[in-house]
Amino acid sequence: MPTPLTPKRPSPELSKPAAGGNGPTAGSAPAPAPALDPTPPPGSTLTGIFRAPLGPAATAPAAAARATLGPAPKAIEGAHFLQRIKLFSGLSFDDCQQIVKRMRRRDFPPNTTIVREGAPGNSMFFLTSGQVEIRKKDPNTNIDFLLSEMGPGQNFGEMSLLTGKPRTATVTCTQPTTCAVLEQKDFHELLLQYPKMGLALTTMLAERVELASQQVGIEYINLSKMNFDARVLGLVPQSMMQQHKMIPVAFANNRLTLAMVNPNNILALDDVRRIIKGVMIEPVVTTEEDYRRFMNTTYAELMQKEQPASGDKTQTTIKSSAEVVDLLQSELIRDLQLTEDAGTGMGDSKQELMNASEDAPIIRLGNSILGLAIKKGASDIHIEPMEANVVIRYRIDGVLQTVQNLPKKVQLGLISRLKILSKLDISEKRLPQDGRISVNMEGKPIDFRVSTIPGKWGEKVCMRILDKSNTMLGLDKVISHEATLKLVRELIAQPYGILYVTGPTGSGKTTTLYSALAEINDPGINISTSEDPIEYDLPGVNQIQVNKDIGLDFARVLRSFLRQDPDVILVGETRDKETAHIAVEAALTGHLVFTTLHTNNAAGAFTRLGEMGIEPFLISSSTIGVMAQRLARRLCKVCREQYEADDQTCEYMGLKPKSVLWKGRGCGECNGRGVKGRIGIYEVLKMNAGLRQLVAKGAITEDIHRLALSEGMLDLKKYAALLLLNGDTSVEEVLQVVSVQE
Repeated sequence: MPTPLTPKRPSPELSKPAAGGNGPTAGSAPAPAPALDPTPPPGSTLTGIFRAPLGPAATAPAAAARATLGPAPKAIEGAHFLQRIKLFSGLSFDDCQQIVKRMRRRDFPPNTTIVREGAPGNSMFFLTSGQVEIRKKDPNTNIDFLLSEMGPGQNFGEMSLLTGKPRTATVTCTQPTTCAVLEQKDFHELLLQYPKMGLALTTMLAERVELASQQVGIEYINLSKMNFDARVLGLVPQSMMQQHKMIPVAFANNRLTLAMVNPNNILALDDVRRIIKGVMIEPVVTTEEDYRRFMNTTYAELMQKEQPASGDKTQTTIKSSAEVVDLLQSELIRDLQLTEDAGTGMGDSKQELMNASEDAPIIRLGNSILGLAIKKGASDIHIEPMEANVVIRYRIDGVLQTVQNLPKKVQLGLISRLKILSKLDISEKRLPQDGRISVNMEGKPIDFRVSTIPGKWGEKVCMRILDKSNTMLGLDKVISHEATLKLVRELIAQPYGILYVTGPTGSGKTTTLYSALAEINDPGINISTSEDPIEYDLPGVNQIQVNKDIGLDFARVLRSFLRQDPDVILVGETRDKETAHIAVEAALTGHLVFTTLHTNNAAGAFTRLGEMGIEPFLISSSTIGVMAQRLARRLCKVCREQYEADDQTCEYMGLKPKSVLWKGRGCGECNGRGVKGRIGIYEVLKMNAGLRQLVAKGAITEDIHRLALSEGMLDLKKYAALLLLNGDTSVEEVLQVVSVQE
């Protein structure tokens, strides 16, 4: 057995070695060295407190580990063995002797876990023999990644001692290993007592970061020292950046540089590749603190500058790591970049527009815009040419959200492509045009009602999305209040009469009428509808599409219905006197008629019909009820929280003082908005003898509304108050859609 090294001055033992160890017992005199050479023989441990030499089996791996980690510090004659460890290299012999007294020895057999990730960090370890692996588990994949290997003369565990946080990695020994352990209390005291240890610790950490970067090929960057292009930041949705804590910092030659807090996050890289297919990703490392500072300051400023005319919040998209998000395909982005840099002008002739619209990148761009809107559940698409770019916005849950800023070069080609799909005249850019696009996505037929209008910077295109396969029909799915639901079901069960549904555009009138039809649809009933456009497909229902170009308007279709032996008739919208008059006659001759009007409340429907020229006695005798409605954004069920409303709010909404209401805090489920989906606010007026008399006299809207309230009608304000108390929506959302009367 090789003779262990004994320093020139005696070094006391810290503790007894583990049972079965080869080291001397506590208090035994150190064996005299045959020579004064302080360098330990091959295979021996760093001597002083741990004198057990390594066996032959451990010698080769330990030497290999030292070779991998770099040359050991050069021995200094007469030096203390602790001085060969970088942390203590600046201390004197006597200082090291004092530190030794605070350490204790621990021996570990092979494949033993020394510290586990997430465990309390209350001690620091110094390797005196053996070898260990440092591994960290990826929270997204639960895969353990090897970070580094360590051998004699190195240490670990100092980060937990410095930060007070749990262990960030697991350390496992791959061969018999001996460690000197320094507890947290002693470590802190030593740092205060010996400032040179702090300087050495800083140097060690810097070298470790540099070594880790070299080993995995990942560079560290400081976000505060970089210049960012808003177009590059826009390649990845904000919600995905927040979910995976990553930032696109550069894009060139089909290579995307991605700053990541965790570069081993495989799911993040996969999500980016779904958005930009075929792109090469070069991850770089940034700290979580840098990431948060950038997102809270620089990112918000850049996005605001990029969209100076928009007051809407940037679109957030992802609910969970399983959700598929694809804004644009990688080939598309590359081709668009080439188009933008080409510098060639695009003509305005019909042939040039046709050629531009048939370009492969433009076709993929158009398909991507339509497909993404469907996946996000948008109700409208706005394509708005600006001076320097083209803004794409989606209306989701009633609110417009910017999802992409495209280069100006794609404007003519993109709009021409959409006009061709809509069967519009692509050479006519001075007049508004209306058309329709029909597509199939995942087996579902979907229509886009297209409208174009000339603007200062080019034609603006707006598309209403009509999912004709919507199966979420049923009054119980749209009306949450049981008493109101029961009242509406009583109205649609009547054998004849007119039910008017009123509200502004986009308030869900058509959905409510279709839900009513779905409930009464039966093979024994003949249901016919006249619509513009047909928004839903209902089996067993005769649906007629209005076509003004050939003179097929609502009035003409309605007259034809009366010769088709109908039981129930739906008129998409009562727009003129002729349509209104025919609908009234149909109701008076034994048909149940559903139709819509544009009024602010239920009582206002009678005034509106009077303005169309319908006699009050006909309105009174034909109407069975009027339902006004609005759509408010629904609070997220995951992150909503209660609060006590102030007196002014309670008085304004007609609530009891100190009422407990709800608000959305914002979470990953709702993408930080606090709202998810929409809920209906209803006002149902059921005709009775008193109301019929008042309507027949041509009473004003206020008198009709007042009488209906006195007879128990819930107006929009009271219905909204019930939703507030139930936590379905917030005061802010209600005030955006309901005009509360004092």
